Amino acid sequence: MANNRLSDLIHILVYIEMHNSDKLTSELIASSLNTNPSLTRRMMGQLRKANLLETTQGAACPKLKRDPSEITIFDVYMATCPDSPLLKVDQNTSKECQVGHVIPTVLNKYYLEIQSTTEAKMRKVTIADIADDVKMDIEHHQKNNSNFAKI
Repeated sequence: MANNRLSDLIHILVYIEMHNSDKLTSELIASSLNTNPSLTRRMMGQLRKANLLETTQGAACPKLKRDPSEITIFDVYMATCPDSPLLKVDQNTSKECQVGHVIPTVLNKYYLEIQSTTEAKMRKVTIADIADDVKMDIEHHQKNNSNFAKI
């Protein structure tokens, strides 16, 4: 089952970058994520621990620790503390069946290749890239819909 933690951590960094001169409480950031402030603070703690975010207790002014063009999706992925690969092979297959016996090994080979390719791409995409795309999409939606949310 998919995990959306990476998406949420990227969301937080992009939101902070796009509102870098605003007062940003965990409540405000949580409202953009459609979650609760407590969970948002925990996620921000992950980003802080990964040296991607700087916060000051009691002050609503989180800042990116580096320029957004220097923070990659891979950096954020590593902040999720991945303890397992993106794709996991089911090892609990029948050893009595020829397919069940060999499929974990065969799939593992392909999954490792997919993991390597994905991580290489993650190293190329930055928070600045994503923030630029978000800004363009917002502008597009604002032109086409005057009621578009401004959170």
